[in-house]
Order: sequence, then C-alpha cells, then structure tokens
Amino acid sequence: MAKTTEAPVQPTLTSSAIAKALGWIQTGENRCAGYYFEPPFINPDISLEKTHIQLNSNQGLVFSLHGTSISQGQITITQDGQQIIANKGFLYRDPATGKLNAVDLIGHVILRQPNELVLADYGHVDLKMKQKSLRHILYRNAVYSKTSTTKPTVPNNKQIQHAHHVYQLSAWGTAEQYEQNEPGISLFQQATYTTCPPLTSAWQVKASHLELNKNTGRGVAKNARLLVKGVPVFYTPYLNFPIDSRRQTGFLPPAIRPNTTQSGTIITAPFYWNIAPNYDDTITPAALFKRGIQITNLFRYLTPKTEGKITITALPNDHLFSALKDKNINAFEAPSNPQTQAQFNRLENASTTRKALTWENNARFDEHWTSTLDYNYVSDDYYTTNFNNGLTQVTTNQLLQQATLNYKGQFWQFQGNIQGYQTLHPLDQTPYANEYTRLPQLVLSGHYLDDNTGLNYSIDNDLSHFVIRKDPGVDILKPFGTRLNIQPAVNWPVYHPAVFFNPRLQFAMTQYEVSQIPANSQGIPNSNLQSPHRALPIFDISSGMYFERNFTILNYSLTQTLEPQAYYTYIPYRNQNDLPVFDTTLNVLTYDQLFTYNRFSGPDRIGDANQLALGLATRFMDQQSGTQKAYAGIGQIAYFRDRLVTLCSNDNPTQNCSTLIDPDNRVKRSPLSGVLSYSLTPYWTFTSNTIYDTHVNNVKNETLTLGYSTDPQRSVNLSYTYALNGAVLLINPVGSSANNLSQTDLNFIWPITHSWSTLGRWTENFNTSRFQNLLFGLQYDSCCWAVRFLVGRTFTNVSLNNTLKYNTESYIQFALKGLGNFGTGDPNPTLNSGAISYQTDFGQDF
Repeated sequence: MAKTTEAPVQPTLTSSAIAKALGWIQTGENRCAGYYFEPPFINPDISLEKTHIQLNSNQGLVFSLHGTSISQGQITITQDGQQIIANKGFLYRDPATGKLNAVDLIGHVILRQPNELVLADYGHVDLKMKQKSLRHILYRNAVYSKTSTTKPTVPNNKQIQHAHHVYQLSAWGTAEQYEQNEPGISLFQQATYTTCPPLTSAWQVKASHLELNKNTGRGVAKNARLLVKGVPVFYTPYLNFPIDSRRQTGFLPPAIRPNTTQSGTIITAPFYWNIAPNYDDTITPAALFKRGIQITNLFRYLTPKTEGKITITALPNDHLFSALKDKNINAFEAPSNPQTQAQFNRLENASTTRKALTWENNARFDEHWTSTLDYNYVSDDYYTTNFNNGLTQVTTNQLLQQATLNYKGQFWQFQGNIQGYQTLHPLDQTPYANEYTRLPQLVLSGHYLDDNTGLNYSIDNDLSHFVIRKDPGVDILKPFGTRLNIQPAVNWPVYHPAVFFNPRLQFAMTQYEVSQIPANSQGIPNSNLQSPHRALPIFDISSGMYFERNFTILNYSLTQTLEPQAYYTYIPYRNQNDLPVFDTTLNVLTYDQLFTYNRFSGPDRIGDANQLALGLATRFMDQQSGTQKAYAGIGQIAYFRDRLVTLCSNDNPTQNCSTLIDPDNRVKRSPLSGVLSYSLTPYWTFTSNTIYDTHVNNVKNETLTLGYSTDPQRSVNLSYTYALNGAVLLINPVGSSANNLSQTDLNFIWPITHSWSTLGRWTENFNTSRFQNLLFGLQYDSCCWAVRFLVGRTFTNVSLNNTLKYNTESYIQFALKGLGNFGTGDPNPTLNSGAISYQTDFGQDF
C-alpha cells in the first residue's frame, strides 16, 4: 500500500493542499461527499504495550550513551498507540539513568493515532512524562459518533495494521501550538475548529485557546469567534460544546421564538444537570414577553425496575392572564346563564401564577408485577389553551390522572386502578361535563382450560368505587357509589383447519351501593336507586369457516382465502333503568364490533339481544413471501327483536326513561359495516372503513386513506373522514348538517434533493369551511451543518360568540454539527403530534 504524503504546515496552504495533507478523498458519495484516508502505521507489527517505546530511523542514528543522539534521516517513534514521524530528531537521555527521556523533532512532524492526525513544523516529546508539544500545526480529530460514548482506549494491532476510511464526523483546523500533557486531552493555542470537509468549509470557530477532552467528551474554546463563510457572526469569551454523545452538565444553546400567538416572543436558556448516569435534570428559564418569566424543570430517572420523568412548570404573575381576567370582569357583569356565571367565577378566582405538573412512570418489579403512572395537573381552565407542555389529554379539556398496578400469572390476572380526570371549564368554550373518578378499581380475572373435557373456564371480577365533582353552574348532583360486577363464563372452543365453533355461556351479576340519589315527589330518596342489582345470563356462539385457493394472475402467484363468520347472541331483557351510568357508553359500530356480545362499552349496561351477525372476509397473500396483499370484509347484524335497554337512568331527573325511545333500536338490520385494505405495491397502501345505513341509504361513518412510503422520511398520506354528528357544537341546531364531520388530512415528508427535505400537513373540515391544521417545514442538511424552518397554525376552539380561535407557531433552528443547535426553539413536539411521524435526530445524523 502506497503511503500518503503529508505536507508541512504553511500559512498559505490552499484548501486543496489542506485536504491532501489531512488525507481527504473527495468521492461525491454520502452526505459529506468523501472520507479521510488513513494508511497503516509504519512497522505495524510493533508492540503497543504502555511501557514500550519503539525508535526507528531510515538512515541510522548518531548514537551517544550520555549526550545527545541525532537521527540521520526520518525518525519514527511509537508509544501507547501513537506514532510520531519527523525528518530529523535530537534524542536526549536522563543524566541520572542514561535512558532516553526526550526528543526534539524538526521538519514534517507527523503525530498519528487511529482517527487522529497532527502535522507540525517542529516539536518536542517528553518520553518519560508522555507529553508532547508541537508548533505551527494542522490537525484532524474524529469527534462525534453515535456509537462512541465512552472514554478512548489504546488501539490494538488490528486497528493500525491496515489502511481504513474514516467516515465519522471529524474536526480539523490549524493552531500555533499543540500540547498533549495527558492521554485524551489535546490543547491548542491560536486555533481554528470546524467539522466541515476541507474543500467546503461553511463555518469555523477561531479561538485563542481550544481544548478537546475525549475523557469527558467536551470541547472548550476561549475568546471564540464563529465565522460563517469567513464572516464573523458571533463572539463569546467561553464556549463549551460536546464532542461525543455523552451527557454533560452545562448550559444548552438558547432559543428565541419571535411573536407567538399566545405569549409573544419567547427566549429560553436551558441548563442541563447530569446528576448521575441514571438521573438528569433540565432547568429551563424562559422569558415570555407578553406574560413574564416561566421556569420549567424536567427530571428524568432510570433504575433497574423503574423509568420515568417529572415535569414542573411555573409562571408567577402572568401579565396576559391578568389582563384576560380584567377584560372578562368588565365584559360579564352579570351573566344570566348559571354555567357561564360559574365559569366566570372560576376565572375571577383563578391565580395569575400559572402552574403545571406531569409525571410519567413505568415500573416492572418482576416477571409478574408491573405498574404505570400518568398524572397531569394544571392550575387553571385556560392553561392548555395558552401553553403546550406535553400534557396527556384523553379528550379536549380532560387531563388524565391515572395509576395502575398489574399482576399477570399463568391463570390469574389482577389490576388495581385509580383513574380520574381534571376537567377544564374555560369561559369562552363549549361547557364540558366532569367525568367520574375510579377510586379505586380492582379487577381480578382468571381462566383455566380443562384438557380432558376441552372446556375453558373463566371469571371476571370488577369492584369499583366512583366519585364525581359537581359541574360548575349545574344544580343537579350526580350519583356516586360502588359497583361490584362478577361474571363467570364457560366455553367450549372447537378449532379445526377449515372450521371453528365456540359456544359460550356467561352469567353477569352486578350490585350497586349508590349515594346522592334524587328524591321522589314526596322528597324521599328513591330506595330502588340506593342498592340496585342485576343478574342475567349471556349466551353466544362464534363460528366460522376457512377456505383457500391458489391461483396465478399476470404471472403472480397468490393464495386467496374465504372466511365466512356467523355470531349469534342471546341476552334476555332486564330493565336496567335503576342502575346508574358511571363509565359506560354506546359503542361505535365497526366491523369487529359486529362480533361482540354487548353494544355498550362498560358493565353499567348489558344490552338485550337476540341477533345474528354475519360476516364475510377474504384475503390475498403472496405465495412466496406470505405477505398479505389485500383484505376485505363486510358484515351486518340481523335483529330478531327490538332492543329495549338504553343509557337512560332514573337517577337523572332530566330524563324520562318510560317515554325515551331510540329509533335505532327498532330496526331489523344494523348498518352494513365494511373494511378494505389493499397494498397496491410494496410502497402504496389503501385502507377503507365504512358504515352504511341501508334503511336511509346514507353513509354514517367512513374513513379512506391512501398512503405511499418507502422509508420513515419519504411518505405521503391522504385521508378523508366522514362522521354523522361527529362535530357537534352548541351553536349549531340539533340535527343540523353542520354537526357532521367531513374532514381531509394531507401530510407528507419528502426529500427534495440529497440535502433538502420538506414536510407539511393540511387538515380541512369542509363541512364548516375551515382548516384544522396547517403545517409546513423545510430542512437543509449538509455534512457539517443543518437548518430547518417550520410554521404551523392550528384551530383550537369556537368561542361562545362563534369566533374561530387559532394558535400560530414558527421555528427556525440551526445545527453546527459537532458544536450544537441554535435557533428559535425545538419544533419536535409539534412535529411529532398528529399524523406526522418525524425522526428527531436533527443535526445528529453522524
């Protein structure tokens, strides 16, 4: 293998000469358009033991046992995985021991170790102390790698015996002086620093002092100037930056977000505290020009059994919120609506100190026991409208507060659950009702398969206690209490390759102890509502057949299946109007819902049924790979009697269950439910879910999605969603078509060139002629720097005076790879919300 020639350092070197000296090979491939070439060490079979020093001279030495020895030609010194080459050397001995202890090097000095190179005019090496000092240098140093997160180690022989290509992000520059007084720490005086390829240097840092410490993974520059295309753009007396992936305590790059809709210009200056390998903390002070000073603290932890994070945010004396309170106090002197008055009172009493707390925790104690925690809290009804803090909202204005403990064994499963919601009641939005809190819920389920008889025994037990807060401005008190539901079952599953048959018999026994129930006409609480109970059998038979055939179309070998399915359900009628409704809703009909016994979601109601669901599905699969190319299914329920059970409850004085009739419960057939999935090519997919009401010849629900994707960063998706009464607003009359949801969603992520990429999202509700989301981003990514711009506008709500409200955000972010990110904030929370799935390693693709 021919050796590369490294030129001596000269101040007038051109970029081409520098590239050649550093071993840069321009190829036009990869993002950096090249790589650094490293030849093997001279005499690579030498030992690399720490105590070993190898001296070689291609023309011999003028050897002296006591004085100075002089090399007659090129001298090579190898010690601790480093190799130093120079045109001439003066070797000095320790007068006391007579051992070589120092070397002066003159001309074409080359200091090498794997992935590192220093070129100098002359230098000095202390062999005893293992210290080096070089003058007039050009250097190259591999600094950043996703896989390099530990301290550097002495290389082995295999790493230096063969030439190799360095694709890892590498820094290079010039310096007046270089020193290495201990392994892994390089000191430079009057130095430059960049990670750009030598032929296309976009940015550069000039510093009076530069330290690259591979032991800590940090770099330090003093009196640093940042130059972009040779033009100074920034100065700092001190700059601390990462040179590998390790975490380090210190300030993160500040961010400026100009002119946001909710808070005006925002300036953040986060501080990262690396407490321990498994604990860290990020403190982010933020100046919100319209509001004040906000502090956010994110604490993350990881133990052998748990992982989680806690986020606390506080903003004392919010100026804009105080102005909002004053404005509404003047505008609503005496609201006539009790709910509006209650919301007004909540706003008037709300503190101007805005606070939020989020705690997420996952634990695994052993192979059986696990737990989860998801707790979210805000200080007022307007917090989620004003700020985006990653709070978990189950639905709009409903913040989840839940903790679970789970056990999973061979025959038994247990879950202890505490689940509640913080419901927000903003004055300028449609009122939201408070949700019940499970305090607690205990669920015990067991199953056992008798191999002798083939019978499968199971039981589900659910003991839950429910409490609820009174809705603001509403005089009606909702009931609360305890529910016990015990539901044993036995089924006989029979499965064969072409047919299956699974009859099942269940018995549901439910008992309530209810408080806060309404009184009758004599003012006496209705005793029927205090301890109501229910017991009824449930019988269902699930059956189906499986056929398949092989065929060839257009030289393409496929297997088609035909899967008819029949599901019969019989549940006798029991009047359940005396039972409260704690956590039960009516399920939305889907294809899979055709084959479940209960049309309600919880045990407060078990629907009476005498019905037969019929479905037919087919699949097309590739014979060679076995992948599914297409799937289609259609089904419908035939009702043999009217359904009488509804969600009406006698504990609600606003309802009269004796006269309430649901027309959908009197039809003889359910709407047709269809599903379709088709992979047009390995990259194109189409899916459809449709609910069609044959009685009125009208679509009730429909979702159509067309997608193209070759990888996570190259995809386009277009979807359409229609839902009857899917966007109900109080400002619209009941039954108005304005309450229907008719929405399109177009989102894409696409590379324009090797360096340019774009993303966007457009969601439009055509029934109300307004967009829901607008998002557009553009990103440029080169070898050593990147920039991305993002602007978005999101519909938030319709106020009571029919005003549409939107939130607008914009970001611009720069990344100098190997130095850090700068800009107007981190757009990743916005990018990863909604339909777009976006990789968040901006500026860290090395």
